[in-house]
Amino acid sequence: MPVYSSDQRGKILMNQVKIIKKNVIKYFGKDSYRKDKINKTYLSKIVFKNPIALKLLCTIVHPWISLDFKQWISIQKKTLYVIKESAILFESRSYKECDFIITITSPKKNMIERIIKRDNLNENQIIDRLKNQISNKKRKKKSNFVIKNYSSTYHLQKESDRIHKLLEKLIIQKN
Repeated sequence: MPVYSSDQRGKILMNQVKIIKKNVIKYFGKDSYRKDKINKTYLSKIVFKNPIALKLLCTIVHPWISLDFKQWISIQKKTLYVIKESAILFESRSYKECDFIITITSPKKNMIERIIKRDNLNENQIIDRLKNQISNKKRKKKSNFVIKNYSSTYHLQKESDRIHKLLEKLIIQKN
């Protein structure tokens, strides 16, 4: 299935859309960009320590992500469904664009270890980011499907296959 990564596309849009650049610089300063590219380190230090700054950044970027997602969907042909991946699906209110919500939960310790490896961040930086996300408990209540990422990759594959089959049935019945 085609997967839209909100985080990846957001970074691309922040580098390509002039009005985003203009507003980010206006509210967060010229250091927000370095050599015409978003300065993630600088911006992260500001927004993940200040919920108001994070909300402001989201109001600048998320409408563009929403438009980009709609355009992306329109070019997805011959596919039963698409997946929108987003760490802040509920916080950005973009869950409203989705028919079904799948949440993958994991113990905080495991999440931190994976993020350290993936993003080369330290534990405090990750904890600052996680503080800005809703809890797993709230996320689960708002979700149609929950996958517990507590064990192996094999388990995750089995769970995703199970949900894929359920979605196929639901979508075929609906049409």
